[in-house]
Order: sequence, then structure tokens, then C-alpha cells
Amino acid sequence: MSLLLALLACGGCRSLNQPASASFASVVIVNRTVEEIRLAATAVFTEAGYETFHTAKGDLVFEKEGTKMNQIAHGGWLEDGSVRERVRTEIVSLLAGTHRLQCKAYMVRHSGDSFFEEEVPLHKPRSGPYQRYLDQIKKRLEK
Repeated sequence: MSLLLALLACGGCRSLNQPASASFASVVIVNRTVEEIRLAATAVFTEAGYETFHTAKGDLVFEKEGTKMNQIAHGGWLEDGSVRERVRTEIVSLLAGTHRLQCKAYMVRHSGDSFFEEEVPLHKPRSGPYQRYLDQIKKRLEK
């Protein structure tokens, strides 16, 4: 029992030091401009098969068709391709020359339909692939 509690406590240590908005997936990037971060993010997500969209606020949103498993798990198996994977990113300015790139991911039913579209947020245990994308972005910018 104590081993289980220790694993649970350590598993969340990293996210306890971050604001709630950064707890899904995030990286801190030093000495790069917002535009450099946007370009690197667009490159990494595009290489992973995502389309890129911009919000009115200037944040980037990436979206692609969900996998067959996503379709089944999120009710899209009745309509072909109706579930899409959406990643909303945000660049937060920290100290001088430092930014945090953070994201949240969603499964979206009926994407683009102004009446029926529904975003279902993914939770922390499913953040692994998105954290890897952000780590790739940071690595590109460190070269």
C-alpha cells in the first residue's frame, strides 16, 4: 500500500510545481522568440500529420483525424471520420527571454459543425504523446 502511495505521489511531482494550465503538457524554452517557438511547433505538429489553425488570440491549434480507436472510444464509429484529435497550444511569457509552451488535447466530435461540435478534454494520464511533441519542439530550438 505504501509503495502505491509513493508511486502516486512521485508521478505527479513535476506537475505540482506548475500552474494548473500547464499541468497537461508543457516545456520551458529559453532565449527564443514567440515567433521561433510558433514556427518550431508548426513544423513538429505538421510532421506528425496535424493541420494548423490560428486562434483570434494568436495561439496555435493543431488538428487531425482521430485513429480508429479514437473513433470507437469517442462514438465516431457510426460516422466515418467524425472524431478528430485537437491540440490547443499557448505560449506564456515568464521571465525575460523565457517562455512556457503548454498544450491541452481534446477528442472532438463533429469538428467544424457550429451546432454539434463537442470537445472532450483528455486527462493527464493521456498526455504522453503531447509531452513528446513539446519536448521535440524544445529540442529543435536548442540546436
